[in-house]
Amino acid sequence: MNKSLILLPGAIIIAGLILAISIYLVRTNGIEAPQIGDVNAIRPVTPDDRLVGNPEAPVVVVTYTNTDCVYCKQFQRTMAQIMTEYGTAGEVAWVYRHFPLVAMFPNSGTHAEATECAAGVGGADAFWQFIDALHVAAPASLEFDPKDYGTLLPRLGLNQEEFEKCLNEGRYVGKVESDLTNGLDIGVTETPYSVILIEGAEPITISGALSYLEMGSVLDAAIKEVVR
Repeated sequence: MNKSLILLPGAIIIAGLILAISIYLVRTNGIEAPQIGDVNAIRPVTPDDRLVGNPEAPVVVVTYTNTDCVYCKQFQRTMAQIMTEYGTAGEVAWVYRHFPLVAMFPNSGTHAEATECAAGVGGADAFWQFIDALHVAAPASLEFDPKDYGTLLPRLGLNQEEFEKCLNEGRYVGKVESDLTNGLDIGVTETPYSVILIEGAEPITISGALSYLEMGSVLDAAIKEVVR
């Protein structure tokens, strides 16, 4: 039995309850302060994080998200495009943190662990490739069934036996729970939820999936705010 089915839901139910408060609100793109929690409780970025771009970038976008929600899938594409432009200049980095909501997306906790197992078996790039493969196989509101992971692994060059062993042993339960708990600490109530850390300035919070142009405008302003 996958240990995530035992260990993850206790913490994730809390997130599900919090989400229930805001689930009927219209999701609009914009910047807002968290309703609860303290953004300053955000965990420092470390080499253990899944990061794209320059680790020393003066602007770091930390996104609490999952593989299943429609808005998360949209924002994943947005940030991939953003990093193609902003990441190459070294001014912006992007950190992906897990915030699975099993109350709404029953497989999101398992998927979070699976992305980490993909990286554990195939290297850091396999983390992102696995997420992309999930989204291609289950776009929009569709949700991928974990029993079909075996259909994705060969094309990603991942050893199925090693992958399944990692998942069944629950090697990354702690990592997923750590991300989730920190998200709750800072006041995440829906996904995706991003915190923009700006060197020398106050952080900015974004609730929802901004478009490429909107996110670009936010980052341009953030880069100007950097105190060097």
